[in-house]
Amino acid sequence: MAQAILMQGMRRSGTTILYDALLEDPELHCFYEPLREDTETPGGGSGARETDPFAETRRLRLEYRDREWPGLDIAEFNLGGPGNPEAEIGPELPEHCAGFLRTLLSRDEQVMIKETRFYDKLAAIRGIAPGETVLIHVVRDPRAVAASMMMGKNRSRAYGSADEFFAEREKRKLWSSRQLSRILLQRPEYSRVRRPANFERILLVWKHTFESTWRDGRELFGDRYVLLRNEELRADPVAAIARVYEAAGRPTPPEVAQWARGKVKDPEVPFAATDPRWSEAFAKLGMAPALREAGYPQLAESAGDPPARGIGRLLGRGRSSRNPVV
Repeated sequence: MAQAILMQGMRRSGTTILYDALLEDPELHCFYEPLREDTETPGGGSGARETDPFAETRRLRLEYRDREWPGLDIAEFNLGGPGNPEAEIGPELPEHCAGFLRTLLSRDEQVMIKETRFYDKLAAIRGIAPGETVLIHVVRDPRAVAASMMMGKNRSRAYGSADEFFAEREKRKLWSSRQLSRILLQRPEYSRVRRPANFERILLVWKHTFESTWRDGRELFGDRYVLLRNEELRADPVAAIARVYEAAGRPTPPEVAQWARGKVKDPEVPFAATDPRWSEAFAKLGMAPALREAGYPQLAESAGDPPARGIGRLLGRGRSSRNPVV
């Protein structure tokens, strides 16, 4: 069983562009979202390639289903939204899904699996992954995630003003965030959150997916857990990708570095970045600790979390020097 790289990140966080870059590695066999819905996805989430990144994984999954679970509806392999959002929240990993992941992870080659639905399933997945598996946790400024989901790819949905953006409560899928937030809002800690706006629903999902991956990733993968911010990848893609390969114990292939230099977009300023309604929502949803751990200390402070003091407290934030607090 060869070494594997797992990549987890919330939808619209930049996992696909990193996946696209790693596709250039001649020694790495990459698999795209094995627990997703059974649809074609030309260009994936990034649009950087014209091909369907899910095509091979879809074919292998169908072959596995026919061989090991004949008669099982292929939709049962979609472990989350859209279509099956209840299955995405919580640690349960059905045997047919675990079995398919096992076939990918047990290949006699270097493997990378990119997924958006692993965040609550890491304990189960750690049990079937090779011992030296690396977990890459991709995270993005939650303001940028919310704007990306609400505006759509290429900002196809326009808002006349920030007031219109922050007030929107229209029933939209929002990359499954509406369905997932509905489940999370049933938890007692959110009992006082009434009629959240769409951007707040997305922030709620951001908080949950980050906290689960951050907590379980460090515990289960130790120094092989790497927190990689989308903003780092955009600012210096070669340096950010080098951290992935450093964790895997390999130098960055020149093909990967060259592709990333030409394709990864420059950093962006989030929509209405300084609007106080972001900070109000962060405070309302109790996001300050997650924002600080994710590497957004200014956002954490705006939500009422005081800045960290002292080198001892800083060093206590993570297990690896690969994940500095910035």
